[in-house]
Amino acid sequence: MMSEIDAPSALSSPQRRCQTLLMLSLPGQEITHQYISNVNNVDGDTARLDIADINNELQRYHRLTIVTHHDGCYRIEGTPLDQRLCLLHWLRRALRLCPAFISHHYTPALKSQLKLAGIARTLYDDTNLQALINRCARGLHRQFECRDLHFLRLYLQYCLLQHHHGLTPSFNAAQQNWTEARIEHQVAEEIVRHWQRRIHQLPHEDEHRFLTLLFMMLRTPDPVHDGHLHDRRLQLAISRLIERFQGMTGREFSDEQGLRDQLYIHLSQALNRSIFSIGIDNSLPEEINYLYPRLMRTTRIALHEFEEDFGIRFTEEESGLVAVIFGAWLMQESELHEKQVLLLTDDNPNLENELERQLRELTLLPINIKNQSVRDFQKEGAPKGVALVVTPYAVTLPLFSPPLIHARDLLSEHQRQQICKMLET
Repeated sequence: MMSEIDAPSALSSPQRRCQTLLMLSLPGQEITHQYISNVNNVDGDTARLDIADINNELQRYHRLTIVTHHDGCYRIEGTPLDQRLCLLHWLRRALRLCPAFISHHYTPALKSQLKLAGIARTLYDDTNLQALINRCARGLHRQFECRDLHFLRLYLQYCLLQHHHGLTPSFNAAQQNWTEARIEHQVAEEIVRHWQRRIHQLPHEDEHRFLTLLFMMLRTPDPVHDGHLHDRRLQLAISRLIERFQGMTGREFSDEQGLRDQLYIHLSQALNRSIFSIGIDNSLPEEINYLYPRLMRTTRIALHEFEEDFGIRFTEEESGLVAVIFGAWLMQESELHEKQVLLLTDDNPNLENELERQLRELTLLPINIKNQSVRDFQKEGAPKGVALVVTPYAVTLPLFSPPLIHARDLLSEHQRQQICKMLET
């Protein structure tokens, strides 16, 4: 059992959640509500709110649930694969937010469980693990930072303990193919061989695949130096994606290599998330769909062939992030700032909303639409910085005014062309 923290400490909400998740992640721990309150030095209500927040995040991003057993202890329930991927994320976060808890409580509790399970000390000794990780790094032609080295030592101990208890992750056919085709699969063999020397029961092939995935998740994509067959395949698919986007929009990117490199870094990681159903904290899609419907729709269509190439389907969150990248490069190419459009309002909100929707559908570029009543406009004029005024109502123009388009209902084709010209030049 982890020892309780004796000295009180003021912890932030993210720190408390990290510590609570780590308490719940180890087998053999009896974690009650009172225990969490004591360790985090908070009252009962705060502890309950923290657990509820963690549970919401686990359900949303990791398909896991915190349940309360009949003995009053909390458990995290879900597949071994989801639990491991969850801890991968939270342990890396905890090393940044609460290193003292890791050093004084989580690490001793983990080593205690390994010893209690009767696992040979040579398998989880820090010196041996460091040497093993160094061999893997050489095989990957990488140099792990100190924090990643610390993480890997702890995380490999956790995987070893899970394996000992028979909690080996399962992979579907697509996930198996994805990991076995990567260079990390060859390097993970180093750890498998190390375990085989000391464990009578040979590690399951899915354990080998998970160790492969572990190194994949720690990899920082490098568009300049990555040259594995998988990397070249991705680079070609990205070139075709950019070509489709350009063909659909009639716009070309002068620095196509720069865009290709940024998409390579992003999509390398997005593919891993999609294939292993790892959620991301992104509230952009709903906002992007509302603000930039044409950009979002165009990006989704352009991604279809890319998704078919890799046998995946991006979530709205992932598609939204790709749309943001394309949108940012469009703005950079045009050397434009977000144009300000003033929509004059009066007594027909449905008509005003429809007109705003039509305006947002006209261009791929971001526009900022502000509302102002007809009365205020005629009295005060347009705010500073407005490039265009649009209204469904008949108005009398003030002495000085930006260009104004009067649309009684739907925008005519001529008006659409005029607006596009003003917004995109």
